[in-house]
Amino acid sequence: MKSKKFAVALLMVSIVMIISGTVCAFVVSLKADREATQARMVVVKDEFESFNKSVTTFEEAREALYTQYLGNVFYDTLANDDVILKERMSNYESVVDGIATQVKTMNGLCKDVYYPDSSVNSKCSDYKLVYEQVINYFVGDVDVYNNTIKTFNEQQAAVGSTLALIEYKTNKKYVDYNKDGAFDGKEVK
Repeated sequence: MKSKKFAVALLMVSIVMIISGTVCAFVVSLKADREATQARMVVVKDEFESFNKSVTTFEEAREALYTQYLGNVFYDTLANDDVILKERMSNYESVVDGIATQVKTMNGLCKDVYYPDSSVNSKCSDYKLVYEQVINYFVGDVDVYNNTIKTFNEQQAAVGSTLALIEYKTNKKYVDYNKDGAFDGKEVK
């Protein structure tokens, strides 16, 4: 009888230890998960700040492109300025490519994740809209430049000149990156 009581007591102690061990492991895991989430939110905030700085660089590059070059294009000097214009367009595209790299990082941090901090969730949705605008502004600017080249080439052909400039080539297209059905940043024609 004593051994039966001892066996029951041992069984009860074992069950309590298993349950307390499971609870402790769950609490430790929960704490580790919370700490990892907090650390990841800091990374999202930092990456978004870096992304914002790159977008500011894009805006400055776009403004400089228009102020110094595209806003002052004249057909009689276009042939002379063509090399530098294409170089500026290429530099401009490099800024866009840098932003695309940061977007890949943001995609990895934000894909299918809901954070407990609403400001982080906002950052995870805002970068998509901003990136969409960046790409669509860039593609629109390339269209403006290429339309100027087309007009120039048509004018040259009309006067019998063989001078023809090459359009700026890019593989970028208008995008609806945030999948909202609108192409933010694309000019409606």
